[in-house]
Amino acid sequence: MFKARNIVLGLVSAIAMMAGASAQAGSMPFMPRGEGVGAPMGFADLCRRDADACGAPADQLAFLGGAVSLTATSSVGAPSQHHFEAVAPTASAAEDGANLIAVEVIKAWTPAAVEDFVAAGQLRPSAVAVAAAPAAAATKSDNLAWTTRTDREQVKLLNQVNQLVNRTVKKATDLELYGQPEYWSLPRQVNGKLYGDCEDYALEKRRQLIAAGVPETALSMAVAFTARGESHAVLMVSLESGDWVLDNLTPWATPWEDLNYRWVERQIPGTALWTTIA
Repeated sequence: MFKARNIVLGLVSAIAMMAGASAQAGSMPFMPRGEGVGAPMGFADLCRRDADACGAPADQLAFLGGAVSLTATSSVGAPSQHHFEAVAPTASAAEDGANLIAVEVIKAWTPAAVEDFVAAGQLRPSAVAVAAAPAAAATKSDNLAWTTRTDREQVKLLNQVNQLVNRTVKKATDLELYGQPEYWSLPRQVNGKLYGDCEDYALEKRRQLIAAGVPETALSMAVAFTARGESHAVLMVSLESGDWVLDNLTPWATPWEDLNYRWVERQIPGTALWTTIA
């Protein structure tokens, strides 16, 4: 199995390097790919738990059994104005509260309280099932509608989804939500509100864009380091004009070159395979 995986990654690397070499010097609307690399640890675990959210074909999950990147993605930007506790504390307020910051206190999420929770490293059997043929037919029709949109219309949709998810999902780390340093998932609902960190935002945007007719072949996850040195995950969307980034740290869809990030690796759309950034 590992030999087969190495052969596939070798082919991916060769194709990626040729594609990167063909990019115009000084202007790279499309992110140049490097060599094949192990998927991020959180992504590999997500694919074993929830194939739909992962987006990788079931027959490629075996490729995730080899080496994985140990980079944890935990960026949430500015500190969130809430904290999680097992039991809400007794309310106490100072007489002069003019300079106090409002902090939302919510009851901590616990796995036992959520029916669909699957711990890291465990498999949700139903998630392995492959989508039926009628769903594939519907996707083909939606993809046609997407390709008939102008570039401006496509970017408008990206902005709408990016801003909606950024407003709807509240910032919380995996440690706060799951008691684990790294756990990729769609945003978690707690007390009627959605919470998550960077990769959770990206996965929700991927889900909403697919529902809006964007083909999965145009979508991929990517990992980078921000200017503050935080490990960060974002959603990449490939348009005819280039590769765009949907980010929980900015409201606008942004060309990848315009972000001051040090790019680490990126998923090959529709697969379980990842490459470095050349």
